[in-house]
Amino acid sequence: MSDDDSDRDDSIDSEQMKTDRYGFQGGSQLENCSDDTVVGRVGMRRERKWVSMTNDLKSWKRWMRWRHKKVIERCRKGIPSSVRGKAWQFLSGSYEIQKKHEGEFDKLLSQKVDESVMRDIKKDIGRAFPYHEMFSKNGGPGQRELLRILQAYSVHNPSIGYCQAMAPIGALLLMHMTTEDAFWCFVTVCEKYLSGFFSPGLEAIQLEGQVFYALLQRHAPADKLNIEPLMFMTEWYMCAFARTLPWSLVLRVWDLLFIENVKIIHKVAIATIKLTFDSKEKLDSSSSMHDTLRRLKNLPAEIFVNNALLREANDISITDKDLEREYKAIQNSETTIN
Repeated sequence: MSDDDSDRDDSIDSEQMKTDRYGFQGGSQLENCSDDTVVGRVGMRRERKWVSMTNDLKSWKRWMRWRHKKVIERCRKGIPSSVRGKAWQFLSGSYEIQKKHEGEFDKLLSQKVDESVMRDIKKDIGRAFPYHEMFSKNGGPGQRELLRILQAYSVHNPSIGYCQAMAPIGALLLMHMTTEDAFWCFVTVCEKYLSGFFSPGLEAIQLEGQVFYALLQRHAPADKLNIEPLMFMTEWYMCAFARTLPWSLVLRVWDLLFIENVKIIHKVAIATIKLTFDSKEKLDSSSSMHDTLRRLKNLPAEIFVNNALLREANDISITDKDLEREYKAIQNSETTIN
């Protein structure tokens, strides 16, 4: 996402601004059309299928046990926007976790929060998506509810407290579900799908950076980038691309996050590199670290046309065994050094 998204001019009258179907009123994630929407009979049929699957927890568990491959197939096609929030809750397991912890969210909100943590949260909630209608107004309803999610989580997991990259994730979830539902989904994302990403020292991110570079060498010209992966991939991974891609694509990536875990983040990251530097001319024009970083901060629009990026990502094969092998290789390397 471009840097100007973090410094929105508060004098802009949001009521006079164009709002896209996702609620964005400007910035790099404003979309003139929707690439993730399937209309007509096909769209209605997909919607009915998802409504049936997520009708209740019992039927969902049957689907996951006996027709898991079909669920994966439907996630790959894109979850209909009308059921996306509930689908994410079922896919992540947060729906069931929330049922087991009824009343816990309110208890967390009633507890005292460290003043420095609250200062950091209040400073960041307006920066998450400054061009989105839910979060553009200082002290508005969206910012207040996002504050509650982040405040509750800082109490729920005091060893982490709060990290700046959490705000966009909480905001994204809040766009699709109620505050309490979003909180429990947020807990699941932070502790299952992006586990360790927000811990002090960012050791998990550094590990994933090494894994990403190893995987990248198998699929793209990694040795010619002249840049350390951590210089550009940190926000990609910590926000699961929520601050980087066109919004329709962000949603498709998150549909897949809940079935592929971190593998989809690796795939999209590799696909982004491959398509951004898909010719010798583009590599040569980005010979310096500054040029490479600038190109990765302002991704070329053509890689998003006709879902090219997502198609490229889905064509990349990364298995759980691949990740285990890379994690083990890194661990063995560090053991040898020590």
